[in-house]
Amino acid sequence: EEARAREMDKALLREILLLLAILAVSLGSDPQYDHQTVTYNSHYKGTYCRLLCTVTPFFSPDHSIKTYVSLIEAAETSIDLFTPGFSSWSKCTTFTGCQGCTIDNQKIEEFPVFPALLNAKHQRNITIRILTNDYGQDTCSGKITPLDWLFLNGIEVRTYTSTTFMHAKFMMIDKGKKTSVSSVNFSYTSFMLNREAGVVLEGTCSAATNFYLGVFEGDWAKAKEYKLTNSYNSADTAAITSTKAYPVVVPAPRTIPGAFIPRLMPIEGVTIKKVYTAPDYARDELTLQTLSKVTESFYLTVYQVTDADLCNRIQKLFDKKIEVKLLVSPHIVSYIDYKNAQACYQQLYNAGMKGYLRYAPHYYDYSHQKFWIVDNTTIHLSTGNWSPSDYPEGNSFPPYGHAGWHSVNRNMLVVMESPLVVDTFYGVFTEDWQRGTDWAPRNNY
Repeated sequence: EEARAREMDKALLREILLLLAILAVSLGSDPQYDHQTVTYNSHYKGTYCRLLCTVTPFFSPDHSIKTYVSLIEAAETSIDLFTPGFSSWSKCTTFTGCQGCTIDNQKIEEFPVFPALLNAKHQRNITIRILTNDYGQDTCSGKITPLDWLFLNGIEVRTYTSTTFMHAKFMMIDKGKKTSVSSVNFSYTSFMLNREAGVVLEGTCSAATNFYLGVFEGDWAKAKEYKLTNSYNSADTAAITSTKAYPVVVPAPRTIPGAFIPRLMPIEGVTIKKVYTAPDYARDELTLQTLSKVTESFYLTVYQVTDADLCNRIQKLFDKKIEVKLLVSPHIVSYIDYKNAQACYQQLYNAGMKGYLRYAPHYYDYSHQKFWIVDNTTIHLSTGNWSPSDYPEGNSFPPYGHAGWHSVNRNMLVVMESPLVVDTFYGVFTEDWQRGTDWAPRNNY
């Protein structure tokens, strides 16, 4: 069963990221998920918080699915979700062609978030909003998808139009009572097979949650209403919209011999230094406010570094005798992204970073986490990679077909100061580093 789900999910992820990579280098056609029609101008300036919050770091494949289901089940009034997609764990979604399962099959969807959301809606009358991407795929005749099902059950679904692509993985409970920011996509691979990283923020984090909620509301206001492509007869509609409680089965984490398993533990008294969003001034925040101010050490673990300028800045830190370590995924879905990442890593290797550049453990399908530790005092966590679409240059981003267009993603970021939080993320970094392998040039993909 796990092997079946893994192959299905890997194929889906490969298709998604391949299309994203093609978009990043080609202007031949407008990608099917791009529905931006007006120029987006940066206007969300990052918020310096300096507020003490409770932070719970979580990681895939160890805690993520349990964390998400627990958050949904804790909601009392509302759930607001940013997710790039909503993949079935029961083969009810694909990336190419029409999608869907029979009603009987979709009703027993294996992805635990699906029944947890339905129970929140029907058993507790929670207001739920999902903002995702529109990939331009119809539902197959006589079939239904997870999002169709949720929509028909009164869960609000809209599709993103602010910039090219909605890349954030974000969930807010009760307008900020609890907020998660992570690298976790809504897919089996991301929850169960990858290394991913995220945090849950709760407590007196009002400045941070107000900022995030403002971004969500702004994108929600611009988004398109979700549209069904199928209709259902009265008997099918009654089956789909039944308010009977759904069983929620959270699978046990995958057992990986020798892998490091971090603890799931809330940490009180964490300083939320800053929250910000991409693309709004995010490149300046990363380069001018972060990388230019590193004095002692910089540890980065990320799925990929494909931005040439950011690669140069990593090299400059190393050249300044700052302790730099870079831990990257040994597996990258898109060949184009793979080649761009390899060019960066080759540059760093040639600059003397042999031994300071490693592949993450090969037993994860993808090392998809995105965090960096600055001077052993500050942890930065992002939903985006170090790629041109995640940290685009400039502050005005026109739609496709206009001069200056390029792919631009929406992402969320958080900066935290806390010895315990830094120790938690540093522990994961170090343990995965020790279990990884030194990067070396290779010709095979």
